[in-house]
Amino acid sequence: MLSQPVTVPGTATVTPLPPPSPTTEVDGYTVTLSGGPIMAGQEHPLTATVSRNGRPVTDLQPYLDTYAHLTAFHDNDLAFAHLHPHGTVNGDHGGPTLSFEAMLPKAGDWRLFLQFRTAGVLHTAAVTLPVG
Repeated sequence: MLSQPVTVPGTATVTPLPPPSPTTEVDGYTVTLSGGPIMAGQEHPLTATVSRNGRPVTDLQPYLDTYAHLTAFHDNDLAFAHLHPHGTVNGDHGGPTLSFEAMLPKAGDWRLFLQFRTAGVLHTAAVTLPVG
């Protein structure tokens, strides 16, 4: 990918990633990742399951032509990957599981951001995933 360095005035602060965890919460939704362990440079199935109040969520709405977007950033150098779930969009009936083929090129911790939409509201769940 082409890029251009940008200089921003001020002092940068580094905030360590939260520890790896397969589960996170956002806006009352629980997102759970399964399918590990993930090894660098190899494709692995990765599943995100969305629930609310202990019940599976089945009303995910299309967001940019798919039910979710998963963006991953490497901790040390901000290398990234962008994934879409398998399957086709069928109205506002997505979920509760979203299946991805994850291929992350480097070992280390990755910060994953899963974006999904319900009731017209976009939610972004963040989770740290270790890659061996």
